[in-house]
Amino acid sequence: MDDEVISLGQVFAILKKHIIAIIVATCAGGVLAAAVTYLVMEPKYESTAMVLVNRKQTTAAGQYNDLQTDLQMINTYKDIITKDVVLGSVRQNLQKKGVVVGSTGDLAKDISVTNNTNSQVMSVTAKADNPYTARSIVNETAEVFRSKITSIMTNAKNVTIISRGTLNKNAVSPRKKLNILIGLAAGLVIGIFFAFLRELTDRTVKDPSFITDTLELPLLGTITDIDNQNLKLGTKGLRPITGRSRR
Repeated sequence: MDDEVISLGQVFAILKKHIIAIIVATCAGGVLAAAVTYLVMEPKYESTAMVLVNRKQTTAAGQYNDLQTDLQMINTYKDIITKDVVLGSVRQNLQKKGVVVGSTGDLAKDISVTNNTNSQVMSVTAKADNPYTARSIVNETAEVFRSKITSIMTNAKNVTIISRGTLNKNAVSPRKKLNILIGLAAGLVIGIFFAFLRELTDRTVKDPSFITDTLELPLLGTITDIDNQNLKLGTKGLRPITGRSRR
């Protein structure tokens, strides 16, 4: 038996046949994604402070070497900010101020430190369930780092907080619109997959040529569809007989 090749017209016919199921699956995916986004996922807020750490410039000739040294030390500063030597004091200070935070390990997960290429400025970002908590965490972290780094590393002479963390009431996650679009796309894919699966597993005979050409069997006859409206007791056009007699 020759391999069956499905044409583009057949693809559209299958999609059209199961269009209701595809629409239902798409809408269900969007509704499910919206429910998880709004009811299950907790919003997260961020606040960012910018810190500059460099060395005192003694001579003009040594400025370039000092700059390269500062850039190489950025990764070290990043590690120090997220360690207990800084976050332990941050946690204690926040608790004294009435800010509820988790352990130092939890703080380390909620704090990220980044910097642009060849930049001595570090961006310290804190993420929390509350925008006020995020701002408190990042500002306290920057302050504790500024006070401790000069004693931890003697060559870090100048530590400047360029900008403190501000209050940002716009949640950075979850990304609601993106999640809903992903849910709709997933539902659409599942609906299309279901349509083709139903079509491939459907073994009913849809064309008389399947019997004569594929199965090579004789076609004895066909039965046409009968409208349900014509399936009535009696014959259409005949008046029913009643029990009244004529005189």
